[in-house]
Amino acid sequence: MSIGHNMSSAREHADAHEDVLFGRICARRNALLAQWATTVLDLQDMQAYAEELARAAASGDEELLNRIREDFRAAGIEVMDAVLQDRMVALLRSATAELRRGEPGHGARERRD
Repeated sequence: MSIGHNMSSAREHADAHEDVLFGRICARRNALLAQWATTVLDLQDMQAYAEELARAAASGDEELLNRIREDFRAAGIEVMDAVLQDRMVALLRSATAELRRGEPGHGARERRD
């Protein structure tokens, strides 16, 4: 094997790792978003709402934003898109910080003996 092949393989491995990490960060962001929205919407079952948002997020952030916007509208709560987008960005930062600190239960690898 050549050095170029090894470097290419290492880059592919690093890219795959980054994709997995970003997926974990987004999943945590979505859970935090569900927690926030559940409080604002005065919903009783945060877990169920988080699962609904996860399904919406599978189609992308725009679909997630649409879902939350509609839920707020249905509850009679007016919120500007910029506020929702800012909240999503802030929670993405929080989720990234949590995972970088390796907080258990948030996608960090936990040791199992």
